[in-house]
Amino acid sequence: MAKFIKAFSGVERGAIYPTSFAIGDECPAELEAAALSVGALADAAAHETRAAKKAPEQK
Repeated sequence: MAKFIKAFSGVERGAIYPTSFAIGDECPAELEAAALSVGALADAAAHETRAAKKAPEQK
């Protein structure tokens, strides 16, 4: 998971209320796009997370 580089609030999947995340907390996968859009994640860290989750190549 990518880590936050600034404070961020977001509603995790299945939750009703937002959670406040501090610098260094791990970002849940469902909030990565939102956190990236406001600059709360480092681009490189988010890219590594997406690359790791890529579907395996089918032969």
